[in-house]
Amino acid sequence: MSARLASKLASTSSFKYRLGAVIVKNGRVLSTGVNELRYTSAHIPKKHITSLHAEQAAIVRLLRHLDKLAGATLYVSRVDREGRSRMARPCKMCQELITAVGIKKVFFTTENGVEQL
Repeated sequence: MSARLASKLASTSSFKYRLGAVIVKNGRVLSTGVNELRYTSAHIPKKHITSLHAEQAAIVRLLRHLDKLAGATLYVSRVDREGRSRMARPCKMCQELITAVGIKKVFFTTENGVEQL
């Protein structure tokens, strides 16, 4: 169910690489995220606009409740324009963040199904 939700979220992304993430603990969805643009001010030049990876976006939504992340499971999905699964293995930066906040299991899509970190 959570992997499907991550794929559904990914399909809503406007990026070339469309990713969605879902954080689950004890069968309950704690947070979701898609790769997205973030602005800190309307006056930031375009070359300084930053983006969040789907994993980061889901974690950022829980910053006030980091204790809830300990032992949670993260599902990450990437889909192409036709809705087919693609490689969504978290990058090194995201892997470090995932570990730092205490998420214990990570499942991600590949062209051949789902794998676990």
